[in-house]
Amino acid sequence: MISLKELSKIYEWTKQIDFPLKKAPTAEGYSNKDIYISWLKGAGKKVFIRKKIMTDEIADIFLKDEIIFATFSKFEGGTILNPHRDPDVYPVRYKRIQLPITIPNTNLCFMIWNDRKIRWKEGIAQTYPVMDVTHEGYNLSTKPMEFVMIDVKLDTIVENETNSQ
Repeated sequence: MISLKELSKIYEWTKQIDFPLKKAPTAEGYSNKDIYISWLKGAGKKVFIRKKIMTDEIADIFLKDEIIFATFSKFEGGTILNPHRDPDVYPVRYKRIQLPITIPNTNLCFMIWNDRKIRWKEGIAQTYPVMDVTHEGYNLSTKPMEFVMIDVKLDTIVENETNSQ
């Protein structure tokens, strides 16, 4: 289970960190601008976390077996993520917790999910089965928006997840 308390701790921690960013590898046509990420947890034959920038408490959260992969992601002003479904990249099916860190304008930063406009609020996580539904994202503001994206096993219980359906 991923609790609201754990997500709140991650949110508060991110506000104190200057993340080392690199250009994210993306498929052709995915977005109109480069996206920048800082990986927090990766998994393959071994599990890797970026312990150097984490407190022990944050590292313990990211080490949970339910969490497959996590990044801090930065979307520059004017970024548009074209309609897509996220790829099947892990050995297990997953869903994504989107934890908004910085949303410069709630009217200009949103996602289209199942033909509905979903607005983000800083610090309020939303969870979506991103492999199963075509979706798109927008930062139509002039300032960057930032998230922690946490991919979890599909059967993971995320507290208050029903708010995202």
